[in-house]
Amino acid sequence: MKFLLAFLFLPFLIYSQDFPQDYFQSPLLIPLDLSGSFGELRSNHFHSGLDFKTKGVEGLPVYAAGDGYVSRIKISVFGYGKAIYITHPNGYTSVYGHLQKANG
Repeated sequence: MKFLLAFLFLPFLIYSQDFPQDYFQSPLLIPLDLSGSFGELRSNHFHSGLDFKTKGVEGLPVYAAGDGYVSRIKISVFGYGKAIYITHPNGYTSVYGHLQKANG
């Protein structure tokens, strides 16, 4: 059984990345409280992001988690809805979805 577990998790160990410490900051100016976590099982898929509770407040400002440039803007009736993708100099891309609007 231990061998089976090690075999199943081996790809995660081999392909894991060192996440940069003290690089990213919170995109919201409120305490972060998760309403949806990454990999959470949904009715027909795994959730692919982190959703934060806003205590029922809509329209809060969302800030980039780090320096970078807007590499994609996507508007869809599915998934993230209105979303902005920011590519950071360290190779990571952060995605901000379920937005009401975007300001320049």
